[in-house]
Amino acid sequence: MAISRSAFLKGASLTSLAGILAACSTGNSSSSTSGSSSSASAEAGAFPVTISTQYGDVKLEKAPTKIAVVNAWKNADVLLSFGVIPAGMPKTTWGQNSNDSTDWFDAKLKSLGKDLKDITRYTETDGPDYTALSQIAPDAIFAPYGMMSQEIFDKLSKIAPVIAAPKGDNSYDSSWQHVTEQAGKMLGRPAEAKKIIEDTEKMIKDAAAKYSNLAGATYVAGYFNVADGTLGAYNSKDSRPQFFNDLGMTMASYAKEAEAKDPSSTFLSFSSENLDKVNCDVLWAWVNDPAEIEQVKSNALLAKIPAVAKNATVFAQDKAQGLAMSAASPLSIEWLLKNSKLLEELSAAVKASKG
Repeated sequence: MAISRSAFLKGASLTSLAGILAACSTGNSSSSTSGSSSSASAEAGAFPVTISTQYGDVKLEKAPTKIAVVNAWKNADVLLSFGVIPAGMPKTTWGQNSNDSTDWFDAKLKSLGKDLKDITRYTETDGPDYTALSQIAPDAIFAPYGMMSQEIFDKLSKIAPVIAAPKGDNSYDSSWQHVTEQAGKMLGRPAEAKKIIEDTEKMIKDAAAKYSNLAGATYVAGYFNVADGTLGAYNSKDSRPQFFNDLGMTMASYAKEAEAKDPSSTFLSFSSENLDKVNCDVLWAWVNDPAEIEQVKSNALLAKIPAVAKNATVFAQDKAQGLAMSAASPLSIEWLLKNSKLLEELSAAVKASKG
């Protein structure tokens, strides 16, 4: 089921994300030169390869040398983690830094000896820019994560083979691990993909180990609707719950039960009369500003939520951190763990919840 970008950011901002389009050329893991071939770094026997996607199998005879990216969330980050430097990509329009990019993308780009001036950047607000893609003339289009439909897939396929989400995933479902695996297959570097995943998972595990009370702690990740006095939450396939699970935490039983009753729903909704049943060790939830935090705390209906009553709520209002979690990638996860106090805040919330 396809969902809009604004719906994906439900509870965080009414600003819809720009459609994502980028083009890139491949290189090795330590450096990359525009126009260089990725075949030299492909693993032996990697091609030809048939890649399974949600909209059909895609066969590649050799490693692509010019890759266009549709939906930059996760996708562009993951390619950059392989040393693949975009030749073109749109400006980031939510959670962006002063460069209309992200700090983690810029830092990795700099480590590869490049900067944003080396990348052609464009804005796309209504889905893929088919004209721009045609002008790029890519060898492959990388789009495992984000907005996709059969119609979009078919249109893109007229330009180049499309590496969409793996079979079984839907729009915004693909974990950073799945996106990395798809990239590894496309680049002919599955062993490197495995190492990127293992290294990132170890980084998360090591960071979480510093806060022992996170292990097994229950959570709900969601957003408040102050006007209605309700709580919304993300299902287990969303990037935010996926990240908390990687930390060794577990989704609260009430949220699991709600998802089981409506497994096709992208968002879970908890009505005001049931908020006292939303028991969890920590509630992580979007707010737009400090004023909204006070509105939540003073709302008689939302005060029924045990985590709100016990000061066991992590109010997420930093958009850069929100983006790093909402579209988690190996690059954004490393940045989040090193540049935020999220784990410390989660641990403090768990402590407050358990008294």
